[in-house]
Amino acid sequence: MKKIKLVVFDVDGVLTKEKSSWEFIHKYFNVEDKAKIYFEKFQNGEINYLEWMKLDTSLWIEKNNGKLKREKLIEILNKIEIRPEAKEVSYCLHKNKKLIALISGGIDLLVSRVSEIVGADYWFSNELEFDKYGYLIPGGYPLVGTNKEKPLKMIFLSEGISSEETIYVGDSIWDMSAMKNVGYPVQFGDDNSLSNVAKYKINNLKEICDLIYKIERL
Repeated sequence: MKKIKLVVFDVDGVLTKEKSSWEFIHKYFNVEDKAKIYFEKFQNGEINYLEWMKLDTSLWIEKNNGKLKREKLIEILNKIEIRPEAKEVSYCLHKNKKLIALISGGIDLLVSRVSEIVGADYWFSNELEFDKYGYLIPGGYPLVGTNKEKPLKMIFLSEGISSEETIYVGDSIWDMSAMKNVGYPVQFGDDNSLSNVAKYKINNLKEICDLIYKIERL
């Protein structure tokens, strides 16, 4: 009998209703046009991930006369809704003794809140940096970047879990590296970029527990 021990979720667009926490802040400060140029530079290999973070965060700081408080960013990110079924699903997973991990290319200020709500055993995300007065410093720490495979393997090592005992739930091309490294890659939503990688597809988080039930009885 197969046994699932670990369920890993992407955060932006999967556990939250907002597709990207970065874009959410760009929209809030009305800097989407410039941010899109920086995104294209990253896509084209003209800048690395840290440089991209520096450029994006600098846009926010400029919009706030050079000073942007951590509390202000938390206030903005708190407007992002977490899917109401996320808590119910986490209860079901923990009841069935599954570990929950979050691996996100999003912002730590949001991911930490989601982690608390779902009771995640592990969470990884990119971190913003603040000075001793709580003001945002351009850049941050790209602890995930675009390589979700690395934190995933850290969990495997830490818990003695194999890829074949793992489900990963993602919704975009950024999840591909992780999905290729688990036994059960699950696509959430309709992004066609994952159709060749995903073994399963769901449109509601509540389907996860039923899916595990089926897998464990295959």
